[in-house]
This record gives sequence, structure tokens and C-alpha cells, in this order.
Amino acid sequence: MFFKHSFFKGCFSFKRPFLFILVSCFILVLSTSCSDKFEPGNEIITLVEGEPINIEIFEAKYVRHLIQTGRNDTPKERYAYLNQFQDEILLANKAAESGFLDHPTYQRTISFEQRKAMVDFFFIDEMEEKLEPATDEEIRLAYAKSKRKAYVRHLYSQNETEIKEYYERLLEGEHFIDLANELYETNAYDSSAGYIGPVKYYSVDDAFAEAAFSTNQGEFSEPVRSDFGYHIVYVEYLELPAILTEDDYQFRKPGIASQVRLRNQELEANEYIRDLMESLLVEVSEENILSLKKVIDGLAENAIINNSNQNENQSSDTWKDADFRQLQSAMDGATVLATYIFQGERKEFTFDDYMKWLPYLSYAESKARTAASVGKGLRNEVFYMLADQAGYQADERVQKEVRFKGYEVLSELYQRDLTRQALQDTSKVEIPEDIKIRLIGNRTFAMDASYWQVSISGVDEGLKLKQELEAGEFNPEQRSTYQEFSVSELPNSDPKFSLIRKALVGTPVIAFSEEEGWLIINVLNREIRETTGDQVSSQMQRRYKVYRYLSNEIESLRESTEMKVDTALFNGMYDLNKKKENS
Repeated sequence: MFFKHSFFKGCFSFKRPFLFILVSCFILVLSTSCSDKFEPGNEIITLVEGEPINIEIFEAKYVRHLIQTGRNDTPKERYAYLNQFQDEILLANKAAESGFLDHPTYQRTISFEQRKAMVDFFFIDEMEEKLEPATDEEIRLAYAKSKRKAYVRHLYSQNETEIKEYYERLLEGEHFIDLANELYETNAYDSSAGYIGPVKYYSVDDAFAEAAFSTNQGEFSEPVRSDFGYHIVYVEYLELPAILTEDDYQFRKPGIASQVRLRNQELEANEYIRDLMESLLVEVSEENILSLKKVIDGLAENAIINNSNQNENQSSDTWKDADFRQLQSAMDGATVLATYIFQGERKEFTFDDYMKWLPYLSYAESKARTAASVGKGLRNEVFYMLADQAGYQADERVQKEVRFKGYEVLSELYQRDLTRQALQDTSKVEIPEDIKIRLIGNRTFAMDASYWQVSISGVDEGLKLKQELEAGEFNPEQRSTYQEFSVSELPNSDPKFSLIRKALVGTPVIAFSEEEGWLIINVLNREIRETTGDQVSSQMQRRYKVYRYLSNEIESLRESTEMKVDTALFNGMYDLNKKKENS
């Protein structure tokens, strides 16, 4: 079921607590369940240059890996990921020795991760304090409800006052269907007004489900707030199972208990956040949020973004680094998007504050429902301030999250540097036949092109210079950063290939690449063709050199480091998990 919100009615909606907290809690639940199967959970699997990888750490990262790749949990996959994990730490430590700790990408990522981790663990701890473990009675009741089917209709409004007025009229004896026809403004009297039909206990919004399955047949619920608004639920008919057996309950109890815990967490989290947000007395700047929406909508129109270094597993709904940088340079950081009262003081939530949380917000929602996205960013900022006051910066769990995120980033930066070195290597190498067969199976392309480019500071300067260029007031050759190029047989593996391919021939465009930053680029001519013969051989040489540089570095690091794996422990984790699943 879905109800449309107007642009500003959607602001600060409560459909989800916020994206990264839910992901973190989901990962936490999965990894905790894995750890519970193999106690105590902190036993060390392997030690990599002083960094212990225990069951808890491995399971958490491994679950993320399975979710991102869609792969199955097998012994082979576990060992492959463990090797990858070890290599990541080795490469990261080498990067640190090579000066990459000062790299702006590393510094920026660590800053973001610090804030995120503080909020994650603060929120988790808050929920744990508020939630009591589910009793056997609660689990039995949830089991019974999961076997039922409720046929329901409802009165719905986004206005709490309106729904309460309808509730009072129901209490006074007015008929539910009559009120449904009035509320939904039907053209003619409709006996199906407000009818939803059959629903199951775990197939609808949590709050709606609790109302529907806690109401007797032929009765209506009190007003309940769901992710979409306010409802009064009327239960027309309850379809009950023929029989419930103790054996079936005991078999399904662990799964039902997990569902009960997750539902309780969701309901408690929604109520906690609603109360907090209502206490903040948020006032939004509609004008500035509309300006932000226009900037976000115009990102793709104003510039060509080359995401050549994008992680292949990165979701299309997350903000890419290049898009983030483009947006950051397109608006004044001091622009106030909203104000709120925090601990008695009215504070401003600025564009700079929003950008601190953007990597963890939905890209699609930022474009389609900008105000709601800003609301989530503000919410995260408030939680961060509460976490900071509670001293979560020194929390060991936070420090561990930040440290392991740092390994990921440093490893990637070092691999990029090795790739750059490999591509600059002009020597010819002999490619083993087994690798040559794999490489030759991929279609490759080459490009001949001529173009000029000028380095710029960002989109704003680019738009200004484009206007001056069109008016004949700007000569690009007079800029110190002006460069002319004529390339032949540029392979599609080269980062510049994508940038030139996306540009319009004969039309200066604003562009961004990880390698060169912001540019105005004007492609004068371009020809792209599938490569054959010697061109294929040349491209295979380049790709194999990258592979060889990376594998040789990893082999060298492994040879100089003593790493042992507790294979009995590692194999036991998988065996016990499978036994549990099959029981």
C-alpha cells in the first residue's frame, strides 16, 4: 500500500528511522545470530600484522560481502573472503607506510565513518535499554497471529486531528462504511470504501499489523500511526487455522522469536524518533530546500561525471564520490535548510551539515524527495550530537569500525596507485596462456580523438566560462591549465576513454574525473571501434601488467608476514551454522 505525499508534506517523514542505522542493525542481527551459533564469538581466527580477526568481525564483514555480491555461503567462498580480508589489511598497512594517511579521500572517509559509527552504536544501545527480551507468551501469541488472516478496511489520513475526529464519531455510533465514503469523498455510495482485503501478520506495516491483529472481528481499533500516516482499522473477518500444534510451534519458535524482536525494535525505534523529532520543533526553509532540489536535479545536466573508480558492488542508490564533490561545490555551505531546538537552543541545519550525512542517504530520495532527505540528515546530526555528549568517540566498538573502514580505503588507494604504476610501465611481458584465454574473451574497444581541456575549480566556474566562451569573451588557450591532446588507439580500460566518449563533439562541456578533477573539455573529433589483432594484444598487456603488479605486491607482503589461520575454528563456524539451519 502506498499513499502519495506532497513535496513538503513528505518532509521529515518517518518511513524508516534512517538508512544506515537500519542497515547496521540488520547486519548486527545477522552477525550476532552467527556468533550465537558458535560461542563465545571473540575467538581469533587469524592475526594480520597485529590486527586480530575474530569470529564476530569476520561474520559481520562476510555477511555484508554476501549481501553485496549475492553469492552463496560455502566453505570455498569463506576462505576466499578470508584471504581477501587478510590482503586488505596488508595493503592498507603498506599504504600507511607509504604516506597515504594524509590522502584527502582517506581523511574524508574516516571523518564520515567516525560520525556514522557513533550514531549507530548510540542508537543500538538506546534500543537495547528500552527493549525487554520477548517472553514465551509473546512468541506464542505472535506464532498464532502469523497463522491467521485478517480481512480489513480502514480510515486513513495524514492529519492526526482529522482521524481522531472520525474515531470519536465511531464511538458515538456512526457506521464505519458511511464514514469511509465521506472521508474518501466517493462519487456515489460505495460499499467497498476503505476496503483493503486480506492481510497477514508479517505482510504489512508493523504498527498497522499490530492494530489489525489485536482487534476482534467486527470491531475497530483506536487510531494508530503507521509509516504512511494515521489509520483506524476495522476487522471484518478473521480467518483462523484449523489447528495449532506444539510440535510446529517449537520448530518455528526461533524464527518467530527473531521476527518478534525485529518488530519490537522497529516499533520502538519509530516511536523514539518521532518523539525526538517532535521535541525539536523543526522549521524548514522551503525556499532553500527547493534551491537544493534544483541543484541536485541539475547535476547530470551540467556535467559529465566519470565514475571509473566506482566499486562494482556499490549500489546505484548511493551517492558516488564524483557526484558528491560536484554537489558540494555547487551550493554555499552556510545555506540554512532548517532550524531546530536542541536542549533549549535553536540551531541551524546548514547545507554543510547535510553534506556530512549525504554518503549514507539515498541518492534517489535526495532527487525525488529532497525535503525528506534533508530531514533524515538533520535527524542523524541530532543523534550525532547526543552520541558525542555521551562519549561515543572513545567507544571501543566505534574505534574498531573506523579502523576497519580505514583498512578498506587505504587498501583501495594503494591498489589504485599500483594500477597507475602498471599502466606507466612500457616494458613488454609474457602473458601466461591460461590468463590470456580469460582476457581475450572480453570485447575491447579503442578510440582515436583530438580534444582540448582546461582545469576549473567546479561547476559554478565551469558554467561561467562556458557562457563567456559562447559569447566570445573567453579564450581557453590563454588559461595556464589549457592542454591539447591527440590520442590514438586509446583503450576502453583507460579512465580517459569514458570521459571522452560521453562528451559531445564540438561542444565544450563541464566534466569531472577522479584522476584530474573538474574540467571544461571540448572534443573536436572522435572515432570508436572494436579492437582486433595487435590492438587486442596491447590491451591485454596493459591489463595483465595491472594484475601482475597487484599480485606480486600481495605475494611479497604475504611472504614477509607470518599469518596462521585456526582452520579448526574456521571450519567449525561453517559446520555449526549449517547444522543449525538444517535442524
